[in-house]
Amino acid sequence: MGLNYNYLLYFKKEHLWDALQGVVKIAEEFDPPPTTVHFPDRQDLVLPIMTGFGEKDEIQHDAPEFNFATSLIFNEDDAILDYLSHNGDADAYRVPPDPDGLRRVSIGFIYLTVYADLSKHYAFKKPTDLVLFSFGTTGTRMSLLFSESESIRRTFSKLLESFAGVIGIFDWENDYGELFWFKGKPMQVSLSNNFLLPEEIEAELKRGW
Repeated sequence: MGLNYNYLLYFKKEHLWDALQGVVKIAEEFDPPPTTVHFPDRQDLVLPIMTGFGEKDEIQHDAPEFNFATSLIFNEDDAILDYLSHNGDADAYRVPPDPDGLRRVSIGFIYLTVYADLSKHYAFKKPTDLVLFSFGTTGTRMSLLFSESESIRRTFSKLLESFAGVIGIFDWENDYGELFWFKGKPMQVSLSNNFLLPEEIEAELKRGW
C-alpha cells in the first residue's frame, strides 16, 4: 500500500463560507463544473471547483462531509521542482507569477474533504463548533512531496492565518500527527492523535505526551 499523508485544517463553523473561498483563491483556473453550497442565511456559494467522482454538485453547508477534486497552486521550491521533474517538463505545470514575481506551479489533483458536521465524524465524541478541511494526495509520491515542501506548508499555514484557522495538523498516516499551527501561531509539535479538540491540544502542550 502507498503512503497517504494529509493536511488537516480546522476552522470555526462561522468561517466555513470564507475558508471555502480561500481555497478557490489558491486553486488553478481551468473552468471545472461548478459546485453550489447552500447556506441558510445568505445566498448560495457557487465554487469553481468540481466535486469528487460521483458526488452531487449541490451541497448543504452542514452536510457531514463533502468532497472536492482540486488543483492547487504553490510557489516553486526545490521539493516541488524535483517532484515535477519526474512528471515531465515543469513548464507545463507553471501558472502566471504571483504579484511579487514568484514562480508558481500546480502539482496535480489534491483531494479535499470538508467535514462540516464533526458530530458525525467517527473520531469526535464531544460537540464542537469546528469544521475540518482534509487535503489528501493521489498517492505515495505526492504524499512525500507534502512532507518535504516548505512552500506547501506555508500555503496551508497562510490559509489558516487568513481565515482565523484554529488548528493545523500534518497527518503522517499513523496514530499521531504534527501540529504546525495552533490559535494563530506556527508550531512544530508532535501530538498523540490527529483528531483533537483545542482543549485537548492545550492539555498535551502543557504536559507533553
